[in-house]
Amino acid sequence: MQAAIRHTSPVLRRCASTAAQSKFTVGLIPADGIGKEVIPTARRVLEALPSSLMPAKIDFINLDAGFEHFQKHGSALPEDTVRALQSDCDGALFGAVSSPSHKVAGYSSPIVGLRKRLDLYANVRPVISSSGASASG
Repeated sequence: MQAAIRHTSPVLRRCASTAAQSKFTVGLIPADGIGKEVIPTARRVLEALPSSLMPAKIDFINLDAGFEHFQKHGSALPEDTVRALQSDCDGALFGAVSSPSHKVAGYSSPIVGLRKRLDLYANVRPVISSSGASASG
């Protein structure tokens, strides 16, 4: 697998190299709207996984982004969020982004910004199968 990973994005290479770690750090970016409900719920789901399915400990970092953040602070994608994703996180969960119904000076989509900054040209979701897991629950 490492040979195939060598020619992919830095994020996918990092994911493959961390597969054997005993700890993962996940950035949580609820952003706007429904994201504020689904991201905390997704965190609880990950925390409830039995060690047979998730042998690594998961640490979480809360990060900011979104239109509401832009309205309060003038930036939809803070540099601190990008920096933390690049240096401290093995993965991230991104909630939802509200988009203004009209052009707003200075605003650009944080999800598009993340894709560009992290070289995520495609929505790739690496998956590792786990023996003992069943689709029926």
